[in-house]
Amino acid sequence: MQNFIRTFLICLIMSMLLLLACPKVKADILAPSNQDISNTSEFVKGGAAGTLYIWNQQQGGYDTSNAARWGLNYWVCTSDESAEFGKCSTVSQGYSTYEPIELEFTEKRSGIKTVLNLKGIRTANWVPGSDCGSTGDPKRMNIEAQNSCGGQKTSGTLLMLYAEASELNKIPVGGVWTATLKIIESNSNESERYNWTAKITLNVTDFGNQQIYLPAFGTAEPHVDLNLRPLPGTSDNQTMLSGTASLDMCLYDGYNSNSSEFIISPKDNYAGLPGREFGQYSVYHNGKTDDANRIDYQLQILDLTSRKFVELDNWQNYVATNIAQAPLRSVHLPGIPQAVVCVPTVLRFVTPGFTLTSKTAGRYTGTLHLKLTTEM
Repeated sequence: MQNFIRTFLICLIMSMLLLLACPKVKADILAPSNQDISNTSEFVKGGAAGTLYIWNQQQGGYDTSNAARWGLNYWVCTSDESAEFGKCSTVSQGYSTYEPIELEFTEKRSGIKTVLNLKGIRTANWVPGSDCGSTGDPKRMNIEAQNSCGGQKTSGTLLMLYAEASELNKIPVGGVWTATLKIIESNSNESERYNWTAKITLNVTDFGNQQIYLPAFGTAEPHVDLNLRPLPGTSDNQTMLSGTASLDMCLYDGYNSNSSEFIISPKDNYAGLPGREFGQYSVYHNGKTDDANRIDYQLQILDLTSRKFVELDNWQNYVATNIAQAPLRSVHLPGIPQAVVCVPTVLRFVTPGFTLTSKTAGRYTGTLHLKLTTEM
């Protein structure tokens, strides 16, 4: 019985050794395929933008049992004349010098266009990795190349396609910038071709240039006359004065009017004064705030979407929504090298009637502060 057990164990061990000595060889295969991706990035103009990767070492396919099958794959553009979907060579060019991919971006609301240069790097790939590492010498994306190490050739390819920060900083103004990149992956004899498409969105904010633009004054400090006039039918001690004045404005959000909300915060020098109605503003004689040395007025704004005048109360926020439906105006603003679009509106200063003799004679002045903030 003991001899049988010994013999059985010896046979079992020998069988296991045979199994270990004769492994079944199996190829690793990942076929190339069409690619259709979306890529959205956000950065502040003038800030520390990082590299934008469209594809980062994306696998283009491999066959470890047939390195020649896809190991020479490369990528080309669909046009060598137009940057609309990416401009570069449409054929493999061997070991030529580096060539950027010129891609046209369009700002969503203004229609402004600009071209940025992208880089496409193709790397030969050992799958699985060998003692030489997992990747071969990186080259421009349209070069057919294959690396060999210890008799093992690279059997696949990887693509890295990106825009450097220096290119992103060339975006001229804030806004929503979109582009569609179309390239083609091809095998060495062009019998297999695969479409790679990337829809790219850059949300670029330029809050440093956000401003309330007053066309009538440009960069000069604005001064508004309340345009006070006698009311018809009044004279002498009963003379009544009232007035209406308007001021054109254009609101720029630093995002080419792609914001969802505009918030205007108005205020004068005082949050509340005795005898002054809620929401009113004032001008003053020699800085005095009593009724005899103060003229009160109301402020109205042309709503950005309804285009009707609404009250703009002192020290109260006015919130405009549905900015996508607001009219736009193309303007050149101070500090911005290219035309942008802003939302036009009008401020209306309305001074209710008051008796001339109820006020101290002299010059009245006041300061109106307007602040614009936005929500993306």
